[in-house]
Amino acid sequence: MGFEADFAKWKNSEFGTYCMTKCKATCCDMRNASLHINELELKALFGKEIEPAEHKAAGIREAKERGLYYLDADMGFCPKFDTTTRKCLDYARRPKSCREFPFLAENDAVVIKSGCSLGKGDPAYRKLVELASRYGKVIVKRAGR
Repeated sequence: MGFEADFAKWKNSEFGTYCMTKCKATCCDMRNASLHINELELKALFGKEIEPAEHKAAGIREAKERGLYYLDADMGFCPKFDTTTRKCLDYARRPKSCREFPFLAENDAVVIKSGCSLGKGDPAYRKLVELASRYGKVIVKRAGR
């Protein structure tokens, strides 16, 4: 299959299960993570189109990359985060940056950004270790948003 396919499969099954059952939701807190979103994702997050004049009040900032936005850290949690259940209200349709967080796959490593609560004792982490080892990669925890 190849690393990319196996890694995607692991993220959708093992990590997806972890994310929805054990995660401490640190990436859903805009003070811990930087959520870059495009216009379609912005509309999906807020459930409506937000006019540029409303961006500042809604906690939306333009990113350096044209056509991308990010949510201001002052807004607290993502609009799709349910603070009662501590779950994403639209996990299956979350923005690309949410689907990719907290991982960076490099040539010889799988990087887990700090802010992710996935720990060494969790079965999903052990499966990731097996997967990384199979493809000669190491797992590295790295600071960064």
